[in-house]
Amino acid sequence: MNTEHKVDLTRYVSNLDRNVYTIFNLPEEVIAVIFAYVSRSSLSFRDNLAKLLADDELAVNEQSGGLATSYSEKAARFHEKWVVGYGHSSVAEHAVAHIGIEKISRLASAELELANSFNSFTEYSQRYQRPARGDIYIPEELEQQPELKADYLALQDKAYDTYEALMAGLIPYLKQAIPQNEGESPRAYQSRVEKIAFEDARYVLTLATLTNLGMTGNGRALRDTLVALLTSEQAESRQLARDMEREISQVIPTLLKYVEPNAYVAEARRKLSNRFSTIQPTSQTIKGPHARFTRLPEYRDALILLATQMLVTYAGLSYDAAQTHAKTLPLVELEQLAQDALSDLRFFDNPLPELQHLHYQMELAISEANWHQLLRHNRRAHFSFGQPTVRLGYTTPPHVEAAGLAERYQSFIDEAEAVVQKLADWNPSIAQYAVTNAHHRQVTMTASLWELYHLINLRTSPEAQWDIRDTFQQLHEQLQAAQPALARYAKRRLG
Repeated sequence: MNTEHKVDLTRYVSNLDRNVYTIFNLPEEVIAVIFAYVSRSSLSFRDNLAKLLADDELAVNEQSGGLATSYSEKAARFHEKWVVGYGHSSVAEHAVAHIGIEKISRLASAELELANSFNSFTEYSQRYQRPARGDIYIPEELEQQPELKADYLALQDKAYDTYEALMAGLIPYLKQAIPQNEGESPRAYQSRVEKIAFEDARYVLTLATLTNLGMTGNGRALRDTLVALLTSEQAESRQLARDMEREISQVIPTLLKYVEPNAYVAEARRKLSNRFSTIQPTSQTIKGPHARFTRLPEYRDALILLATQMLVTYAGLSYDAAQTHAKTLPLVELEQLAQDALSDLRFFDNPLPELQHLHYQMELAISEANWHQLLRHNRRAHFSFGQPTVRLGYTTPPHVEAAGLAERYQSFIDEAEAVVQKLADWNPSIAQYAVTNAHHRQVTMTASLWELYHLINLRTSPEAQWDIRDTFQQLHEQLQAAQPALARYAKRRLG
């Protein structure tokens, strides 16, 4: 390392003499500048940092342990020019913010989690925690409609009453149906039973129910997230964006300059909604999760594509030569290539990247509870989705039926649907808050075989929640029937 600049870098880097090191105690935007300088400088990260510190370009004030507390004007000017001015957004990916978000509705949390796939989330789980009465979002627009507000609040109160009634019936039933494990303490057994009851009773809670989450994102993803939320039709999401912008700007201020709603998206949405306004939405009475492939490559074509990619990677052939050779192979040899590529996969392994070239499209009609799990834990799937509705049927947890609670459950679902319809006649966006976790959402998913391996393996394991497990079991069975060699190792055992 160049020692020309006499600066104590140990306050800011984990070592001075190795090729791998961490950078810390600096504002996030300063770190982004240091990384960006390397693309325009022959110096190392450490040398650039030392130079900027020695020249007082970063205006860093040191407090306990060398913590940097002053935002750098140099960093601001750099980002203003290159990120804001010229659109070099990749620089913004080096600045990261961690945000705690509390007391937003499940409706808003879903919109937030879908806003940008590069963000990371940990959310309060209704599968593990019991909600409190009154923890709901109340749209301000309802102040204009006292009668509808009364119906809305009464429904939310009834949802909690029904949740408690289901819990009271599920726990004794589950204690009869599920034996205590050998060596399991009474407390651990009670906790396990309650978790299963939470998991099933939550289906009557509405999307107005409040949730908390932790979020981490880089500057570029966060900026795109705020733009998406500001373009939302929901006032709650738009306010969330401004609240997030205010807090994130304390960490990465320049990168969030000029964050505004996306006029293109808003106008396209308006035009398409108007064009389709005369089309009557379909209604279905699906009683459980429904999943099917709507686009499935021909079996031999899929195997040829996979073989082609593997020949490029492992035989060093050009694409044309690899494809020509792959097309000459008999089916049994193509299947053997898939076997060689996949048979050694263990539970936590990712398959070879060549599987990312094979793409599939699926149609799902799944409960809101199921949807929240899918959107939060997918890695590389892409979604188009309808808005929350009561027109596509709903899911009833099997334990609710087995415990003799289906009538109480059904009665509440009927009441919720009636309130949703009343609200929708006035304001369809507000009606979405009254949709329950049980009701189905229409989703189209496009994913590579690589991503399907991840989802099928994780979501069909015994530990997976029953609703999403059933969904991906349906897809796995269809894939097995159509493409046996490619589906064979998607579902693997743990250990």
